[in-house]
Formats: sequence, C-alpha cells, structure tokens
Amino acid sequence: MGAEEVWCLLFCWSLSAATEPVPVSAAQGRWRPVDVVLDCFLVKEGRQQGALGGNRNTVKALLVLKQVPVLDEGGLEGFTDFQGQVSAEDEPPVTFEASVEFQVTTQTPSLTSLLKSAVTLHCSFSTASSEALTRVEWRLQHQGSGRLVSSWTVGQGQAGQKGASLEPQQLQTAGNASLTLASLTVKDEGAYICQITTSRYQAQQIVQLSVQALPKVKLSQASEALPSSLTCHVTGFYPLDMAVTWSRQEVGGAPTPVSDASFSSLRQNAAGTYSISSFLVAEPGSEGATYTCHVTHISLQEPLVASTQVAPPEQRTGFGILVASGLFLITLWLLVLQRQHATLPRSA
Repeated sequence: MGAEEVWCLLFCWSLSAATEPVPVSAAQGRWRPVDVVLDCFLVKEGRQQGALGGNRNTVKALLVLKQVPVLDEGGLEGFTDFQGQVSAEDEPPVTFEASVEFQVTTQTPSLTSLLKSAVTLHCSFSTASSEALTRVEWRLQHQGSGRLVSSWTVGQGQAGQKGASLEPQQLQTAGNASLTLASLTVKDEGAYICQITTSRYQAQQIVQLSVQALPKVKLSQASEALPSSLTCHVTGFYPLDMAVTWSRQEVGGAPTPVSDASFSSLRQNAAGTYSISSFLVAEPGSEGATYTCHVTHISLQEPLVASTQVAPPEQRTGFGILVASGLFLITLWLLVLQRQHATLPRSA
C-alpha cells in the first residue's frame, strides 16, 4: 500500500487582505460578535514555514472564526494584525470552522482620572462552556516596580490592597473582571495588567492609568513699600506639566506679557503633588496697572488666572504718609492719656 499524504498544518500568518468581518447579530454595548473569514494556506506535513508558494504542496483554505468579539466599527485592529500576501493555485478552497474558546478584552486601554476620584478599569473575558475560570489577577507596573492590586481565586475568594475591589458575582456570571479603585492617589498611576486564568488557558490585557491633580492659584502682594513685589503661589498640581506666565495691563490699555519673573524651587508634598511660586517686581507706571498670573496645566481645559491692582507710586506714597500720620497721632494720644492718669491725686 502506498504512503498516504497527510495535510495537517494550517498557516495563519500568511493571511491575505481579503479578511472580512461578517456581522451575525446586534449586541449591547461597544462589542459585538462577528464571524471572521481568513484566507489561509494548508500545507503538507513536514514542509518548512518559509517554503510556502504556488506549488503542489500548498492548498488554499479558509478559516472561519465564529462569534469573535470586535468593536462596533467592524474593524479588526483590536483583534489581530494581518500581514503578508502569498499566492496559491487557483483551486476551490478548503473551508474550516473554528470557535474562539477564550478571549480577554478591554474597553478602556487608556484612562485619565483626577486625584481622590473613583475609577473602574474595564476587563472582560469570554470562554467556551468547557472552560472553568480559576483565577483573576490585577497587577500594577510603574517605573520599574510592580505590586499585586487585587485577585480572586476559585475556592479562596478575593484578596488585595485596600480600596481596590472586584465583583465575584460578575466574574462568574457575566465574565466581567473590571477593577474599581475607590480613591485615587499618585501612587495608583501606571500600567494595570488584567490576567485571566482558566483550566487550560491564560491571557491578559493592559490598561494604562494616568492620575492628575488640579492646581490652585493665589496671588499676593508682598509689601506696600516700593517697589512692589508680587508672588503667585501654585499648589497641589500633578503631574509636572505646568507653566506660569505674567501679564500687565495699564488703565485703558491691552494686556502685555511680562518676562522677568523668577521662580522658587519645586516642592513635593506627602501626597505626591507639587507646588511652586513665581515672583515679580511690579512697575505700575504713573496711573497704576493690573498684574495677572496665568497658570496652564495638563489637567486644565483653560488656564487659571489671578489678578491684582498695583497703585501708582504717588498714591502708594500718599497712602503711606497717611498711615504713618495716623499711627503717630494715635501714639501721641495714648501718651497724653498715660501722663494725665499719672498726675491725678491719689486718695488717702
């Protein structure tokens, strides 16, 4: 009896551009199941992967993936990358059908949230009925270090850091492994890895979380003496993407930039947020001027501003003389009262 030819190796790295998603039904939310039709090539056992070509050892084939979750837009970018273009003999293709037994997806690959707010990192999975969920694990990686944030293990329940939680009921009934962080801190920023383990498979998704803190701005006039010194205090911001600029506006004029400001050193408090101060010597002119501190930060949709009115030197000098005169008269009056009290005769 002659040797029987065996065709058993399906190469799916040689997919053509003819890949097309075919919708099968509408689904709630952002994901929907589709059938994905892939152009592949079936090769004889023993052939090398680099030996594909238009010869008798290659047969064109179709691979149909059933019920694959993809985005509503219908694209396959989140499913896989398709590269390569390999020709085959013009002959009827062999069609294979396969079902996806295990897949992990996320609708939030990148998130930005404010300090002290609550946030949910989405992670979901789908499995064949024969697969049993055994463990869900969320880990945080940031600046070369990592830690366990939360986990759930069959028969053991949930474990992890305070303020991080999973929903065991959603895990087992809806394939929802989303992680909720109750009150964000600066230390919660980084790449979160959602890892799902079943009886036979393991897969993961990565969610990048950025934390931001809104700056607070206060403008003060350090002294009434000439020249006037202004200080713009910017506190409580995170991350460091921040800029401070100044403008000056005379009466009836337009604002003009001021460029000779100086800055304090950057300060970081215990919560991880930053503070800085900017200093400016005011030159109000003969009629006075309004000085404004402008603060831009990555967390702001538009700059924060704080303004103060600086009086002209003449008014400031007159006001100073008035205050000094008033203090002198009050002091003189107190001395007269004290002397009169001292000269009163004492009763026997």
